[in-house]
Parts: sequence; structure tokens; C-alpha cells
Amino acid sequence: MNQKSEMKFQGVPTGQLLFTSVPNVIFSELLPLLDDAAALHVTLHIFYLLSQKKGSPRYVTFDELRADETLMRALEYKAQHLTRGLEKATAQGALLQAETDGAAWYFFNTPEGRKNIAQIERGEWSAMTRRAPPPAELTPNIYKLYEQYIGSLNPIIAETLQEAEQEYPPDIILDAFRIAAENNARSWNYVNKLLVAWTRNARSMRDETARRPASKRRPVVTGKLADIAKPK
Repeated sequence: MNQKSEMKFQGVPTGQLLFTSVPNVIFSELLPLLDDAAALHVTLHIFYLLSQKKGSPRYVTFDELRADETLMRALEYKAQHLTRGLEKATAQGALLQAETDGAAWYFFNTPEGRKNIAQIERGEWSAMTRRAPPPAELTPNIYKLYEQYIGSLNPIIAETLQEAEQEYPPDIILDAFRIAAENNARSWNYVNKLLVAWTRNARSMRDETARRPASKRRPVVTGKLADIAKPK
């Protein structure tokens, strides 16, 4: 059974909630045009992301979207779904795309977005980018680390990674993936054993492991954990 089909919305919670204001025209004119699920996900998520940004210009880049765990989970963690969604949303007029420095930047089709695109076309982009705040540095999340060091994601492993991301600090997760790669033990089982061992033996063990030469890095584990933490 598809992992997504097993998930169920628990309903709007009680208490004080945050809201995103959406113009009626999006529901009445735009959404009926988006007959592709990826395009629908991308369009609504970009609208949400831009509504959270301050100042002008407001845009998102492909890299920002690719690193967005919520969006990528909806797209089954497949970059081709993101690309297809962006292409179809742009073709239907929901999004406006600009190419700058070899990167794709996306604006929502609002008066502000159309003004920004016109400025780019007139060659005023350099002035615009000087006024824009620098993008936040992207920290690799556990999903990108898995793809970089181990391989392709699937819904089952994605759920496992989500649980691990909530349980372990990001720096420890990054260390575990790097050491697994250095030991040519590119498997989630090995990475997970490192995380479990480090958690049980506290930070001092992680520091001792990190100080060793790369060729000799192994999890410093004693007792019953010593055997299971060895690369297979």
C-alpha cells in the first residue's frame, strides 16, 4: 500500500492558529486550471512561502524548493515531480520564472511579481538583487544527506528518516553520514547504528571518533554494541 494513502489529516486543532490570506481568484480561476497534482502542490506551497517573506522582491529558487521537506514529501521526494509541477504551474500562468546567474527564480503572478519580471527584462535586476536580503544558507537535511551518501529515497525510508530527524541533532546526523561514507558503509542501518551508539554513550564518544584519522574512523562502541556497529 502506498505510504501516503495511510496518512490521514487529523483535523484543524483548537486554539490560536496562523492563517495565510488567499485571494478568491485563486480558487475560482486558477485552481480549476491545475489538473496536475504536482502543479497544485507547487503552486499552493510557493504562495505560502512567499506570504511568509518580507520586503521586495519576494521570490523562491529551485534550490529552496528542493530543500523544503514539506513540499518534497508531498511530491514523494522526486525531483522530477518538482520540475514537472513548476513547468505546468508556469505554463498555466500561476508562476513567473526568471533565469539569473544560471538559476531559476520563481515569482507568483501578482502585480508585484509582474513588476519584478519587467524590471529584470529592462536590465534592472542587479539593482533589485542589491536591495534584496541575501538568501539564508541551506543546511542539508536528512533527506538530502541520504540521497548524497546512500541513494534514492522511497516512502518507507522517508518515514524512517523523518523519525530520526526528530530524535537526533542535525550535527550528529551529518557526522554519522560522513563517517559511514568514509568507512565505505553506505547504508542506513550503519548510519542508524552510529546514531544509537552515540546517543547511548554521550557526546564524548562522538568527539573521540571524530578525532581519529579518516581511514580508521569507527564508532567507539564497547560491549554488546561493538559487533553491531561494525560495517558489514
